[in-house]
Amino acid sequence: MNAEDRQALQQAGLLEQSGRLSEAEDRYRELAVRRPEFATARFNYACFLRRQGRPEEALAEHRAALELKIDRPEEVLSNMGVILNELRRDADARAHFERALAANADYIPALYNLALLFEEFGERDQALGMFRRILDLDPHYYDALVRIVHAVRIEDPQSPLIGRLRRALRRAHLPALTRESLHFALGKAYDDAGRHDLAFEQYRLGNLGSAPRLQPYDRRAEEAQVAGILAAFTPAWLAGAEPVSDRPLVFITGQFRSGSTLIEQMLAGHPGIAAGGEIAYFDRALARTAQPLADAVRSMGRDGLRALGTGYVQYLDRNFPGAAIVTNKRPDTFAWLGLLKGLFPNARFVHTVREPRDTGLSIWFQQLDGRVAYANDLANIAHHWTLCRRLMGHWQGLFGEAIFDADYDAFVAEPRPVAQALLDFLGLDWREECLDFSLRPNRVRTASVWQVREPLYGRSSGRWRRYQPWLPAEFLALPARGMRA
Repeated sequence: MNAEDRQALQQAGLLEQSGRLSEAEDRYRELAVRRPEFATARFNYACFLRRQGRPEEALAEHRAALELKIDRPEEVLSNMGVILNELRRDADARAHFERALAANADYIPALYNLALLFEEFGERDQALGMFRRILDLDPHYYDALVRIVHAVRIEDPQSPLIGRLRRALRRAHLPALTRESLHFALGKAYDDAGRHDLAFEQYRLGNLGSAPRLQPYDRRAEEAQVAGILAAFTPAWLAGAEPVSDRPLVFITGQFRSGSTLIEQMLAGHPGIAAGGEIAYFDRALARTAQPLADAVRSMGRDGLRALGTGYVQYLDRNFPGAAIVTNKRPDTFAWLGLLKGLFPNARFVHTVREPRDTGLSIWFQQLDGRVAYANDLANIAHHWTLCRRLMGHWQGLFGEAIFDADYDAFVAEPRPVAQALLDFLGLDWREECLDFSLRPNRVRTASVWQVREPLYGRSSGRWRRYQPWLPAEFLALPARGMRA
């Protein structure tokens, strides 16, 4: 790489960092055109395209870099595997990770990404084997240690895994996210072992460490958002909404950690249902408006709403060809139920409910996405729960016949009655294989990746009582059951 090429790449990177994305892309493209034989330029351009949400173009540039015999092809192949994984092209993703390891058997990113893919398909032994291999290669690759701890049950407070987590946390200069992950993993290990006092302290430290990366939780702003939704989505709005499809779409909503993954996996046993997982279509589309939901819907107008609904149906057709029903499991669809009902009048909404304090504590125990602003504070979790309860009460009043409350605690205690009632609600016949979800090899992408692979157990019901001495009053004041207002 000559000085001119190096300078051009640096300029493109600086333009991207400063948010001047169009100029950055022009610089990447100019270099690729001027020096088509420059493999590193094609690789950097591919990485840029992926960051901009353009996966197919990114794959094309990565292929070009490979054809140009780029040094360290394992990095390119692993990146391609990640993109293919995101596109749900699972077999292609696995093949690219394996090609990366054929080029360099010790390339840790490919080992780690392939282990994650094994994890999502419930291939526990393969995933654990790879995570352990990573730690053999690099004992300080703590992401692999964290994945091992979450994949196994630790019943001994003196377990070597607990000792290893504690030693890792004593290291100075750990990256903040790594330290946070280790605290959450150690909390999980102590919870497994019944040391709830030590577990609570580790979860407290993990949540404290997460604060800098979480968006601030503004209670007044959240209350105003909910008030706007309640005012906007009225019987009159629903009556005047223009439907875009009469397909029997299914949306699974509910608080995080309330059993939505378990319910979706149960439904996926029916031949008429494909598990879509957490489809981000509406989240991304509405986020682009940079407006509160009610304002965004008003600004779209009829044409915009029609395009929004039609685009979703087309997305399902592209990604789940031939599927009669595709479940969309996103807990944050609480706010959108009125919009979805207006666009899709035959839609059905499966609302997962669980004992609120068990739900809230389970949220606090998870290292969730930075956008879940309330997740690291138990009092904020309680506040958010009350807002969701108001929303669900509103939707129940408008179209309660289209909403099914799937009770997590009832399901784990006796799954058949809940499963039969839900299939009846969806107009589907009973299938015994719906109860075989723990053995199903389909892909699960969620924090519950290992829980849904286990036979049903009730040890999470009433879990909050083990932590009652340390829970704040606002959290303890949550009602015992239900989400209805």
